[in-house]
Parts: sequence; C-alpha cells; structure tokens
Amino acid sequence: MRLADYIKQVGPKTFAEKFGVTERAAISWQYGARRPRGSVARKIVAASPVTWEGIYGEEESSSHVARCQ
Repeated sequence: MRLADYIKQVGPKTFAEKFGVTERAAISWQYGARRPRGSVARKIVAASPVTWEGIYGEEESSSHVARCQ
C-alpha cells in the first residue's frame, strides 16, 4: 500500500499520533512533498500495510533500505 493512501485512509492526525510524528510531517508525506527518514519508515512498514515501495517507490526502495541499515 502507498503511504499517501494510508495516511488519507486513517487521517493525518491519527497517523501522526500512531507513529510519533507531527501532523504537518504526515501531511507532507501524504502529498509527496517529503518522505520519512529510514528509522520512521521502518516503523511504518512494520506497523501498517504500507510497503517500502509504497514509501520510496519501486526503483528507490532497495538502495534506500541499504542506506538505512
């Protein structure tokens, strides 16, 4: 699942509370202005239906995972 779709589904405020980020960050991620850092992305992937590809895109996901480890 795409990050933007998940944030839209649960709402930015609920998402922000669940993952310990600001609502403003959640909104930025929802609209694609920014992407979460690796540590936050790992939490999102572990605790939601969002995939790495849903956050970073299929082409970037494998290289980003390597950088975040």
